[in-house]
Amino acid sequence: QATLQRSWEVVRDEARSLVRVSRIDQPEAILLAPEQTFFLRENLKLKMLNARLGVLARQFESARADLAAATAALNKYFDPTSRRTQAAATALQAAQASLKAAEMPRLDETLSALATAAAGR
Repeated sequence: QATLQRSWEVVRDEARSLVRVSRIDQPEAILLAPEQTFFLRENLKLKMLNARLGVLARQFESARADLAAATAALNKYFDPTSRRTQAAATALQAAQASLKAAEMPRLDETLSALATAAAGR
């Protein structure tokens, strides 16, 4: 009886060391297959490229939306304790802050600048 009890405890301890139970607040992040992680990273890159194109095309609302989507994906699917994730989140926050500071030039300022340039010829 004692031998059976000891062997059961050994098996139970080994099973506990093999299995880790933890609470998952966002289960879809854990359930991603390796192929899906590749596409998730590529999708994040595309969001960032779309934001850059939006800035170049002076479509700031589109760029803000793409940066917001990239931030949401970063917060949802990536480990927030990782240094690389924290660096990416900091870069995204800096980009969003610089977009908030950027504004479209007013039409009257543009016309006055063109008039000044034409007068200098």
